[in-house]
Amino acid sequence: MNEKILIVVVCLLGIVGVCYGLYKKDHVVFVAGLVFVIAGYLMFRKKWKSYLREKYLSEHDPEP
Repeated sequence: MNEKILIVVVCLLGIVGVCYGLYKKDHVVFVAGLVFVIAGYLMFRKKWKSYLREKYLSEHDPEP
């Protein structure tokens, strides 16, 4: 549960940073926001891939 909250917070910080950087034309905040969005996406993707691997590989494994 804590990892989900961390992913949401990182993505929201990134989105806010990107929006603020675009609105105020602050390049440093914009780039930092992009970094946060990418980091949040990669954390989400890692968690999603492990979930799918666990769900679908365990269904197709034959029982010994």
